[in-house]
Amino acid sequence: MTAASTPRDKPAPRITVHDVARAAGVAIGTVSRVVNGAPSVTREVRERVERAIAELGWTPSAAAQAMRGAPTRMVGFIFSDIRNPLYSAMIKGAEDILGEHGYMLVVASSDGQSAREIALIELFKRRRADGLLFSVEEESNASVLRCVGAAGYPVVLLEREMGGTLGTVGAAHLTGTRQATEYLLGLGHRRIAMISGGRNNRVGRDRLAGLMRAHEQAGVAVDPALLRLDSFSSDYGFREVQLLLDMPDPPTAILALGMHLLPGVLRGIRIKGLGIPGDVSLVASNDSELAQLVSPAIAAIRYDGYALGREAAQLLLRRMRDEAVPDGARIEIPTEFVMRESCASPRNYP
Repeated sequence: MTAASTPRDKPAPRITVHDVARAAGVAIGTVSRVVNGAPSVTREVRERVERAIAELGWTPSAAAQAMRGAPTRMVGFIFSDIRNPLYSAMIKGAEDILGEHGYMLVVASSDGQSAREIALIELFKRRRADGLLFSVEEESNASVLRCVGAAGYPVVLLEREMGGTLGTVGAAHLTGTRQATEYLLGLGHRRIAMISGGRNNRVGRDRLAGLMRAHEQAGVAVDPALLRLDSFSSDYGFREVQLLLDMPDPPTAILALGMHLLPGVLRGIRIKGLGIPGDVSLVASNDSELAQLVSPAIAAIRYDGYALGREAAQLLLRRMRDEAVPDGARIEIPTEFVMRESCASPRNYP
């Protein structure tokens, strides 16, 4: 065999950041944070990554490092409705925790549009966000779920659930709704309506489950015609409460569960010429100045949006540091049923 035909040795495969991440048992973003000296990485994780780099002999590309630049120290927050004051409280809670650890929180409203959610997730990816807090509008949207999975940074959901490994933080809506329903049943109500949204999210499912459980425990059947579960908007509440009150056998109590529903429900009851609680008892959710100041004051299922934001930020920090967090971990904050003058026994109740 001539020298010209002697086979050449194949070059050794190039070691990449993916190999380092796999060897250290961490995400690619964590390797990047170690290389860039980010203080958010724990000592144990940093040592694992540095050991993997040394064993594999990996050298970060100077060009790639120049493109990445310094760590962004930035976390995104995507929520659906900028008009909802609950999100303001969540943002403040998250901002206070993240600020203590040197992170800037950048917020963006999706207006409940899946296409905009995807665009924002991609934007935070291009801006090299360290993590994301996300209140998705439609949990079952496959395109959004794929985009979240390919984001390349840790994601924590607020008041939502998309399965898989994502961490979630939410309020105990099932418990709060069950307590409110039990109270109304105890007053003698047997036709309790629910106006709410969220057929496609955890909040709506939990609220419906709370209503159903309270009825089951009391041995009272639920009339499906009393369940109006398609929107959180004020206009929806205005329309549906009138349709409910026009039924041949109308509800004697209504759960209006959604921040924006209460104004429309109150207008709808007023336009029918009915009184609260003489003609119909009423319970709202999320509490609000309107619920507290209207006469009579409206009973409410209350929870702390600020605490939601704080807990979500704490969970996200743990995931960004690659600390041990069980896949699909969920943290719940308590709800509180606040009794006010808007509830009474139904007319002709023994």
